[in-house]
Amino acid sequence: MIFSAAITLWIAAISLLPVFYGQEWLPSVTEAATFTAFLLLGFIVLDNIFRYFSPKKSQWWLLISFPLVTGLTLAYISQKTITLLLPSASEYLLFTDNLLPVKGFIAVLVLLAWSILLVLNSRIEEQIDIKERLSKIEEMSREAELHQLRQQLQPHFLFNSLNSVSALIKSDPERAREMIFQLADFLRGTIQNNKKWLTLKSELEHLELFLSIEKVRFGHRLETILEIDSETDQLTIPQLLLQPLVENAIKHGLYGVTGDVLIKIRAQYRPGNLEILIENPFNPDSGKAKGSGFGLEVVARRLFLIFGRNDLLNTREDGHIFTVQVKIPQIAEK
Repeated sequence: MIFSAAITLWIAAISLLPVFYGQEWLPSVTEAATFTAFLLLGFIVLDNIFRYFSPKKSQWWLLISFPLVTGLTLAYISQKTITLLLPSASEYLLFTDNLLPVKGFIAVLVLLAWSILLVLNSRIEEQIDIKERLSKIEEMSREAELHQLRQQLQPHFLFNSLNSVSALIKSDPERAREMIFQLADFLRGTIQNNKKWLTLKSELEHLELFLSIEKVRFGHRLETILEIDSETDQLTIPQLLLQPLVENAIKHGLYGVTGDVLIKIRAQYRPGNLEILIENPFNPDSGKAKGSGFGLEVVARRLFLIFGRNDLLNTREDGHIFTVQVKIPQIAEK
């Protein structure tokens, strides 16, 4: 509708010029309609040219040449068409012959503006396409790295568990057998669940399997307390986010600490975030356990790749207690 209104206004405007000089309405409107039709044809021709061809900076002359040649050609053809349509209007034809340079100038000017708009639009669309492709590549790269990080967790934990099973086979075959069954259940749950996000309740059920394996490994020395607010059960969390942190806490807590080791896991809701605290005792004089930073590094990297933030994982030491704080923003759609 807008396009039709614009054409009507254009015809009316260019029809007024001959009338202003005392010419009749009918030939004026006929010429205006004819000239407009050829001008629209020029729009179509240039649209097809610049849709598939975008001139480079060194080819700027093409941006002028195409509308120049097209405009002058169409103005000339338009004039010849009027001669065929109005053979008896000799006085009017003489008048329009004198207006031919003006019509040519108008046609070139309008088509040049149209060409510039087409090229600019093409460049903008090209930039948008490039940005979308880069965004897609970045997203695929991020997903690949996240997948790689998740895949690293299973062998890391599996090797530790298999070493413990190997050590228990001779000294305590029954416990070794129990640990193998628990390990099978844990890995089966990990493989079958391909969701990127789980509810905290589901993640904790999976974590319980992991803790049962660790308690077989370390015996009565390992104790765990879970303090989970009921309102956090349905909050969401990336799959396998807690397991490497708890594994790190167990290793860090058992290294250089005598007696029982208590691991506390607390979950609570803070406006917009699921906050999880993992506490373990440690001996600051015994140094760091070998490889104890693996879980922290993996989780910090995963959180950055998912949320683009570096402030979601924090650690602190308070006396002989080491605390890891994780904040997981709750997004409406994942």
